[in-house]
Amino acid sequence: MITKNGYTKRSGLLGFDYLIAAYQIQLINWLGMPVIVIAGVLSCINDRGSSGGVGHIFMVFGCALLVLPIWRLISELWILAFNIYERLVEIRDLMARQVQTPAVVQPALRDGD
Repeated sequence: MITKNGYTKRSGLLGFDYLIAAYQIQLINWLGMPVIVIAGVLSCINDRGSSGGVGHIFMVFGCALLVLPIWRLISELWILAFNIYERLVEIRDLMARQVQTPAVVQPALRDGD
């Protein structure tokens, strides 16, 4: 495909026509969830002599239940940002393909009406 300057347009991943960040964010999301769970379990095991006991375990469990949806929300917001960009590129390309025709203005009433 030739652009208006005569240069050839690269396509595919090398030309950044398709974004792969959304897939990488999903991978990071799925890798981060077990890390959060493991950190919670290690926090319960390694309370470093604090006298938290069962209360500490419930607190860690509650925090893990709070952090997991927040982690998912942050990942979805990043994916949303990239999807918005892709849609804007599609809109730009569709608008560039439209044929620019001059608008014809017609009067509302004819002279004889």
